[in-house]
Amino acid sequence: MKRYTIKKVLTVASLAGVLLGVQACELDAEVFDQAEASKFPSNEEEFLSIVGSTYGQLRGFLDPVLVLNEATTDELVVPTRGPDWYDNGSWQQMAKHEWTPVSPGQMNGSWEWAYGIIASANINLAGLKNNNLEVQGKETVVSEVRMLRAFAYFWLLDMFGNVAILTEDTPPGNPPQNTRQEVYDFIEKEILESLPNLREDAGLATYSRFTQGAANTLLAKLYLNAEVYTGTPQWQKALDATNAVINSPAGFALNDDYLENFAVNNVRIADTYKENIFVIPYDKVLAGGMNMQMRTLHYAQGVVYGLAASPWNGFATRAEFYNKFSDTDKRKAMWLAGPQLDNSGQVITYTDAVDNKEKDLVFTPEISSLERALQNEGVRNVKYEVQRNNSRNDQDNDLVVFRYADVLLMKAEALLRLGNAGEALLLVNEVRERADVAPLTSITLDTLLEERGRELAWEGWRRNDLIRFGKYTGSTWQFKTNTQPHRILFPIPAQQLSNNPNLKQNPGY
Repeated sequence: MKRYTIKKVLTVASLAGVLLGVQACELDAEVFDQAEASKFPSNEEEFLSIVGSTYGQLRGFLDPVLVLNEATTDELVVPTRGPDWYDNGSWQQMAKHEWTPVSPGQMNGSWEWAYGIIASANINLAGLKNNNLEVQGKETVVSEVRMLRAFAYFWLLDMFGNVAILTEDTPPGNPPQNTRQEVYDFIEKEILESLPNLREDAGLATYSRFTQGAANTLLAKLYLNAEVYTGTPQWQKALDATNAVINSPAGFALNDDYLENFAVNNVRIADTYKENIFVIPYDKVLAGGMNMQMRTLHYAQGVVYGLAASPWNGFATRAEFYNKFSDTDKRKAMWLAGPQLDNSGQVITYTDAVDNKEKDLVFTPEISSLERALQNEGVRNVKYEVQRNNSRNDQDNDLVVFRYADVLLMKAEALLRLGNAGEALLLVNEVRERADVAPLTSITLDTLLEERGRELAWEGWRRNDLIRFGKYTGSTWQFKTNTQPHRILFPIPAQQLSNNPNLKQNPGY
């Protein structure tokens, strides 16, 4: 057997170079031209390298899952601007709540994203179980893979309801459809059984991995929405799960700088500020897909940021959501509104392809039309810092999935629903204090929902929140015309019904 010595740059994310975006270190490594069973796997990191591709599949969460869960709410809208962003009417369908089992494609994409992770996790689990090596850290990795599968099932449960449960022991063939209650019970069981074996520390060593903090946050999400999923509320269990995160020895805490959580190199704060509990890592060269800046910036702003390509001028928010932010709210800095300047301090000028007029680039909160919006209409979002002088469309920001601020607000909600408004108010004001806005003197479910909107804008949780608060299907916002109650669930995609005759469509579709 030949042996070669090389020097290689590896990341210190514990996924052995698969989960990228963490500071690099240099080490010597031996590479063999044949596998040597006695040497592999021999530790936790080598076990993680086996399941790294499953972790890597999480990057598909941003699009379609996050996009679909935001573009069907009041937070995010993608108006058609002349020839751009029509896409067979799919964005208009999302805004109006007039989707079908066939369109938009983000529904089938979300389904396939989730089941792709589930299939990969099941392969990993089968292999890990068949590996008879008793190695320290093996059970931790097994539990992490079960959490990845539970995370995928959480979104299937939330978006589609009745889906098929597949495990490493499921026989071949078309699986039967499970009830929403059964899927809920399965996720709860997976989390509770995995929790004891997960690592409880937070920082670079566990960055982007499912730790106890991440698992308890997912458990809190499950319990917080239990009444939606099963008909039975579980507010006390949600409170207990949030307390497990808050009291964790990992020491989660709010970052003094709200936007630093979403910076280009947001990984650098992992050991100093432990607000980001679970993230999906991106690397513009090796692990692409983080391109929120391209989706939202105006075409003419590429030069301002030194981008090699012109942005796409799509994603925006409505005036009614933007107006929820007071002028003193530091979180308002995530939005681009009003005159947009070039690098010499002058207002950018452009020719609008919609009305063929030359004009100043002034982002207006008001959007006049869903079908024919002017290019400057709609406030834009730069919550994820724009990476300047970037030669690629993708950026290096890691996508934030779970944050400590969300945990505080979830605990506040559980307390409020259990009748403890006083303690709930303290938690909400803790989050507001960081934003430099005046403390509330009282708290209601409506004001709590508004605060969640301001704090978590464009992070993927708005649809989930609106459904739980009874605001998703019963109320309207600009461009939303359909209030049918069955749209609390998306339809099972037509392609999946064709693939598996055991699946039955959700009511109303």
